Amino acid sequence: MVYGNNSIYEKAINTHRVHSRRFGYPHFILRKPILDGVWNKYAILLSVLLQELEKPPERRLQWLFWTDVDTVLINPNLPLETFLPPPHVLNAHLLLTKDWNGMNNGVFPIRVHPWSVELLSAAIAYPIMNTDVELFWPDQSALANILDTNDYFAKSVVYCPLRWFNAYMGLANGEGLNPKSPQHLQVHRGDLLVHFPGTPRGSLEETMGPYLAIAESHREDWELPLEQTDYVRETEVFWQEYQ
Repeated sequence: MVYGNNSIYEKAINTHRVHSRRFGYPHFILRKPILDGVWNKYAILLSVLLQELEKPPERRLQWLFWTDVDTVLINPNLPLETFLPPPHVLNAHLLLTKDWNGMNNGVFPIRVHPWSVELLSAAIAYPIMNTDVELFWPDQSALANILDTNDYFAKSVVYCPLRWFNAYMGLANGEGLNPKSPQHLQVHRGDLLVHFPGTPRGSLEETMGPYLAIAESHREDWELPLEQTDYVRETEVFWQEYQ
């Protein structure tokens, strides 16, 4: 979701368009708010989910993959299916990641399933039904509180390594890892994308610019083919251990 005219965000969106065209993914962008502020994230997801569930099963999308607008897709050679659970894992409906603050919902896949409609409906309703609860990160805190207190929802959520699809920036110039930050949270060459959570609008050019330059130049040292990354084996082992 993005409103108004922000050239950095539009460049970031284009990196996702390149990826979507390569793999034939439909691409949904909310350009006009439906609810107040950040709650539009769950609103647009809920809207698309309902439209898909109305279709015959053979015509539906199977998953939706949300990305905040402050993300740069850095390796368009990685299909999103790389990170999804194998077909026999039927009880995993939402894949999330955690950082030093806990759960981060900046990027996540969610299954096209009635469970997802129920979860997003509960999240949208949370501040209305819990007016006495302070939400530090409104939509994120609401979702975290629901998952912490409701086993029906929590049992179908899987927490994946953050680097899979929600990696954070390394050095400001994009040319390596920051030794002052945990390396397992930083984007490495060959990773899918880089996320800049909490970046003030006035700093977007400085922080996102170097990574946008890397993505737009399609550098071979960043756009590794899937088979040259560790993700085929890593995801296979992860889902085997999950069972």
